[in-house]
Amino acid sequence: MPSLVVPLRSRRFARAQAAQKLNHAVPAVGLFAAGFDALRHGVEGSELALATVEMATAGLLLGTMIKSLRAARRAGQAGFHHAHGVDWMDIFAAAVLFAEVAERYQLNHHTHVSRPLVLTALLTLGLGLFHGRMSAWTGRRRSIRVDDAGVSVGGPPFRRLRAAWSDLASIAVNDRDAEIRTKAGRTRRIDLNDLDNAADVRRALIDARDRLAALPPPVPSR
Repeated sequence: MPSLVVPLRSRRFARAQAAQKLNHAVPAVGLFAAGFDALRHGVEGSELALATVEMATAGLLLGTMIKSLRAARRAGQAGFHHAHGVDWMDIFAAAVLFAEVAERYQLNHHTHVSRPLVLTALLTLGLGLFHGRMSAWTGRRRSIRVDDAGVSVGGPPFRRLRAAWSDLASIAVNDRDAEIRTKAGRTRRIDLNDLDNAADVRRALIDARDRLAALPPPVPSR
């Protein structure tokens, strides 16, 4: 029995991630405005360099957001589109945060560095650099697997389901959703309307349903 693995590409999950990304736009707009205001007042030296960096990093982040949203719309995705192993949006967001650290350091007359902001910037940079690996890990955990051992459906810890073929009671599939029920009474419902790849998931579940139906009936114990 060949193993079959299909990711669960939830639109709700993608939109939640996109909302978190959009939060980066708030400090970016403020930083761009601060840099523009500094240039308008004719700053020089290190203040000029900082204002230039502020506007450049904020502009790169906002431009990347717009480009990614357009790519996602063309691809029919619910969240941001990432075409590479790294997430440039997070990388530019980290650059914005580092620029904000420098601005606060300058405003504090070079006497205090915002350590929480530095830590946030470093974490955001790490998320951007390791985006590909983290996405692959998340994809493995948010997927449906059909193999010799049985059926497993990933997701949040309290919703995951793993059942051997002998423990499965039924698998029901229709156009809108699917339901996997175990003999112990556990149930996992999958909203197919929420999935970008609903057709692939439906085929995997129909295959699992057919495999379950083809199993020989259990031998009654004496």
